[in-house]
Amino acid sequence: MIVKITNSPLINKRFRVYMDNGKKYDFGFKDPETGDFGHTYIDGASENTKFHYLARHMGNKREEKLIKNLIPSPSMFSALLLWGNTRSIKKNALWLNKKWAERE
Repeated sequence: MIVKITNSPLINKRFRVYMDNGKKYDFGFKDPETGDFGHTYIDGASENTKFHYLARHMGNKREEKLIKNLIPSPSMFSALLLWGNTRSIKKNALWLNKKWAERE
């Protein structure tokens, strides 16, 4: 389960997610030179941009497996938290925690 999401301390990542098992994952692109990050769905990207982002990443078999099976990884967190069902990273995290709880 996700217990906290913060800004990442890594110069090229946007967020860090902390899990209840003590693991942490850094995800989301951040340009180390400018500090800018990609325009994601939570930032207001269009449905069309979201579709193309997800299609591109689901085309990679390894990423597709991680995302579809809800396996914690930077790929899964980017797809489901930054490009998830809502424009709220908090709501997307609650949805993901609920999905994990249903599997237990």
